[in-house]
Amino acid sequence: MRAMKELDGVTRERFEREVVPAYEPVVMRGVVAQWPLVAQAHAGLEPCLHYLMGFDRGEAVDAVLARPEPTRAFSYRPGLDGFNFTRDQRPYAALFEQLWRYSHFPEPPSLAAQSALVSTALPGLERANALPLLDAGVAPRIWIGNRATVPAHFDDSHNIACVAAGARRFTLLPPQCAPLLYLGPPDYAPTPAPMSVVPDLHRADPAQFPLLAEALAQAAVAELEPGDAIYIPPLWFHQVEALAPHLNILMNYWWRPAPAPGRRDDLHLAAMRLAMLALRHLPDGEREGWRALLSHYVFGAQGEALAHIPEGRRHMFGELDAEQDAALRKDIAAQLKG
Repeated sequence: MRAMKELDGVTRERFEREVVPAYEPVVMRGVVAQWPLVAQAHAGLEPCLHYLMGFDRGEAVDAVLARPEPTRAFSYRPGLDGFNFTRDQRPYAALFEQLWRYSHFPEPPSLAAQSALVSTALPGLERANALPLLDAGVAPRIWIGNRATVPAHFDDSHNIACVAAGARRFTLLPPQCAPLLYLGPPDYAPTPAPMSVVPDLHRADPAQFPLLAEALAQAAVAELEPGDAIYIPPLWFHQVEALAPHLNILMNYWWRPAPAPGRRDDLHLAAMRLAMLALRHLPDGEREGWRALLSHYVFGAQGEALAHIPEGRRHMFGELDAEQDAALRKDIAAQLKG
């Protein structure tokens, strides 16, 4: 494992010019150190929860609860016959009261309200604690809980995660580590994101998961304190550990570049799952043939590889306008219905 790249004094211009194009994770120290929420977190658990209650409108949020196992991971049960936590909906007032009670236990259960849309759950908090690196239209989500781990998973969006209270350890691995991470089924995971069946990469049994050593050799690790942020590129695997025993708060921002007018930008995971369905039954030799064709048609056919086709005659190899894009989607959808 290696330490993650770190930058101080990141401005929006520098973020857009240096950080995003590099396609690697970066810790940005002190980016949100000026947030009022961070100041309240430094004051302690009770002042911080009291501050948040000032924005609460009684909306119920999704909450998860797990036994205080050594990994404290919201994960699969052994044998993948379910998940090791219960899920319910509760107002923040109930969640905060439970976190306060758990703060008096030496080893409380792991409790968290995850990925709540701030503008709905705590309206006004996003304006009082704005991220200067992104447009205001990128809506933040908030994660509030005690000590717990989210196992390695990936998202198909860009992500800035800001630590507002407690501390978090991030372990990031490039997409090329997928074969080494013992991934669970993409349509059956504890969260909407495809996830590893390993509850904690750093506590895993090497006899049970021997490939992890090769993956961790490529991992970057960083611990963030209140006021710090991390940029996670799309498709990078990340395990996130909330380290403080009683209260950890994260606000994160997912976004994708705006698609061309009249088009959507949401086919990535659907395309992967469709390919799995379409090719799974083929014999090995034919599957290898499709691997080669996908490598060319999807990832390789650009630049000099297309020099033999006039620019105006490249069809799907070239630029598509919104009408052409819509027609192709309609044709594909008709084939799927057939």
